[in-house]
Amino acid sequence: MTGKLLIAFVAVLVAASLTLGAVFTVIWGTLAAISVGNLFLRILAVAADALLGSLLLIACIYLATQLAVRILGVGSAEFPLPPIGGPEEEHSKK
Repeated sequence: MTGKLLIAFVAVLVAASLTLGAVFTVIWGTLAAISVGNLFLRILAVAADALLGSLLLIACIYLATQLAVRILGVGSAEFPLPPIGGPEEEHSKK
């Protein structure tokens, strides 16, 4: 029990530090992108920074979620059944 709590606490710290590091990296990349002298290259750098920064933050969220699922051990749980009267049935009525 204590070991699982310690692992969960360490996992939260790792996920938080990874996300914080990603945010600092995105901020550093944005500052570097807006300091480019040529307007066309600046636009490209800001667009690339937005795209790569978004991917980096999404990857951090994905890794943190996977880590939490592995620690909690709910990876083999089944998906719940869809609610009765869902969108499939509404389209067939029309």
